[in-house]
Amino acid sequence: MDEQRWTWQELEPHYLASDNPRGQSGFGGDETRWAMARRVIADCIDRDGDFLDIGCASGLLMESVAAWTSERGLRVEPYGLDASVRLAELARARLPEWSERMFVGDALIWQPPRCFDVVRTELVYVPEEREREYVQRLLDLFLTPVGRLLVCSYGSSRRPSPRVGPIDECLRDWGFTIGGVAEAIDPANGITVTRVVWIDAS
Repeated sequence: MDEQRWTWQELEPHYLASDNPRGQSGFGGDETRWAMARRVIADCIDRDGDFLDIGCASGLLMESVAAWTSERGLRVEPYGLDASVRLAELARARLPEWSERMFVGDALIWQPPRCFDVVRTELVYVPEEREREYVQRLLDLFLTPVGRLLVCSYGSSRRPSPRVGPIDECLRDWGFTIGGVAEAIDPANGITVTRVVWIDAS
């Protein structure tokens, strides 16, 4: 899928230069916009369980998903994985109660120590020609037998690019069975800023 890609080495200094956990997760808006754009991810979780955020950066999404699902009476235990040692250290410092849950590694080759009930990722973390392989790897190695994989695409309603990608179409073309699609739409202009597609393991 043709989306703008950055390596973690390119992103790391920009994230670390920010003075707030949203910027340290690559998000440019305030708390209200963060909730508008990212709460949809938590809405795709429908049961208690463990949640792994691939590309966790500052750990803010882990933290937010745990809080947002708790509002619906769910108990979601967050874990994080990031390719950047420095970002993982930042997340551990921000969230010391979960410091042992922050892993460092490239999800395309990292061997998970356990399986998770929900895994969130983006396709931009891997080379375009390996996207299908990556999704299959997550389904095979990262999920519990009743787990759910959340594949996200993020865009901006303030700039003409990037826009969210057609990840549901791509996943179907690759032969995966889509469990559902959810979107966050900016109420100010009707532009989709987050698309989440999920695949259930069973």
